[in-house]
Amino acid sequence: MAESSQLRLGRYELKERIGAGGTARVYKAFDPTLGRLVAIKVLYEHLAEDSAFLERFEREAMIVASFNHPNIVQVFDFSVEQRETGALCYMVMSYIPGQTLRAILEDAARTGQRIPDDRILSIMRNLADALGYAHAHGMVHRDVKPGNVIVREDGLAVLTDFGIARLIRAERLTQQGTTTGTPVYMSPEQAAGDPGDARSDLYSLGIILYEMLAGRPPFDDENTLSVMFKHLNSPVPRLADTGTLAFPKADVFFSRALAKEPEDRFQTAGEFSGGLRTIFGDGDQPTTVVPIGSLALKSETAGRDVARRTTAGLQVPSRTAPVTGVLALVGLAGLLTIILVIALSRANSLEITETDSAGTASMPGDIYFTSEFAQDEALNEYWLQTQSNALEAEITPTGFFRLVNSLPNTAATRIFSLNALYETVSIAMEARLEEGSQRASAYGIVFHYHDEDNYSVFAVDGVGRFSIWTRANGVWQELRGEAEEWTDNAAVKPVGEPNRLAVTILNGQFTAYVNNRRVTRVSDSTFKDGRIGIYIATDNGDATVLVDQYRVFSSVPSMTSPTG
Repeated sequence: MAESSQLRLGRYELKERIGAGGTARVYKAFDPTLGRLVAIKVLYEHLAEDSAFLERFEREAMIVASFNHPNIVQVFDFSVEQRETGALCYMVMSYIPGQTLRAILEDAARTGQRIPDDRILSIMRNLADALGYAHAHGMVHRDVKPGNVIVREDGLAVLTDFGIARLIRAERLTQQGTTTGTPVYMSPEQAAGDPGDARSDLYSLGIILYEMLAGRPPFDDENTLSVMFKHLNSPVPRLADTGTLAFPKADVFFSRALAKEPEDRFQTAGEFSGGLRTIFGDGDQPTTVVPIGSLALKSETAGRDVARRTTAGLQVPSRTAPVTGVLALVGLAGLLTIILVIALSRANSLEITETDSAGTASMPGDIYFTSEFAQDEALNEYWLQTQSNALEAEITPTGFFRLVNSLPNTAATRIFSLNALYETVSIAMEARLEEGSQRASAYGIVFHYHDEDNYSVFAVDGVGRFSIWTRANGVWQELRGEAEEWTDNAAVKPVGEPNRLAVTILNGQFTAYVNNRRVTRVSDSTFKDGRIGIYIATDNGDATVLVDQYRVFSSVPSMTSPTG
């Protein structure tokens, strides 16, 4: 369609183009009959030739035209105009003076200023109200993002562009396996090719809130597939670690709002809106914002006497001098394969056995879990807190699992004592090597554990290196095939600073992350499954590790589609 201020569409006089999306251009126009400005969305000509797109466009217009909500753009009219060049399908909407939320975020980033808390809360509540209304009327937006939000001059936020909205019961309009949405704001199930549902919209809304608070979205990358993979597998970065401002209880909110599994999220927009109190309180007063630098980390006294014992320990994998390594790169085809496997895999990946004769505990319910190590936490009983071989362990009053390995040049493990075998699983751990520990000491995630001579481990050390190993019949094998066994990486923080480690295990392939950056991907078929736990190894002195959180969750997102 030619860009001209003289064009007419029906009775409407087109003034200027004001936007464009994946399915349509948007024009500012004048309606001479009613004497008002309107916005007209015109479907791209090549899409109008597709009967499925045409049907979706017309259905969208009919449904949205019936909406009457202050936070949803009003649709006045829609039509199809036949021209020599083909059909022009258009929808006439209210013209809303104001800025897109995307422009507001970009202005804030450019000037280095934050959006005020009360404004963030108002926008979030407006958008939650809009989504709640749309969901109650059978429509899922499926592309909730800052560019589709207009903040009016009076501050009211309005949700626009239901351009790829999908009627909850109109299964035939969106085929399974077709990825729709914008990657940075896309839910895990959409990234895996599932149509998604109302909870997918709420996930996207959570991403927007995170970006408004932190100044950047939690998962971002120039590579679209990399972003999608992060939505599927990477833990949500703690807001307190973004380097801007901290909201003490925000991570509790985001652990639910951005859960990988839809059933673990807020189930309705009303629940999401109510959950905002976790961050902002009751909303009557702006939340006090605390600079990161003034927040004290949980700490432990390093001067605790550690009894020395001459107990034989496992030999630590050789710790060569730091050598800068090249991270393993995965090509486009590899990422596509992983996403496809995740989308199609529905196999039961876990096996639970009865309590064994050694007294291994049994835990009812879901064996995916998060240990926060609070004093009264029920999961604590599955983490052994006694002296064994070279290792001492205790759960501290301040909420850490404190592990002390007192023997030089030894490795030790502490295994989660639920007798469950994990095959396809993701494991994340936040921990730090305590100040005063020997700097080259290491800690990490144990998986595929069978006994002290047979398991795999992904670990980092106190000098900023990482490595990934399998120990089979007492023999260590570094899995990357690199010349060096421990590799420097800027993502790894040194002794005294916390690191977030994660490993995704899927079809014999291990993908490892440090502080939400992928550092390696390897394959190994030595073990099919096994138990899980924590690793601590010393170099030429003892080591103390403080584990703040240990999380086990599914590597395979829910593939449950909305029912008709």
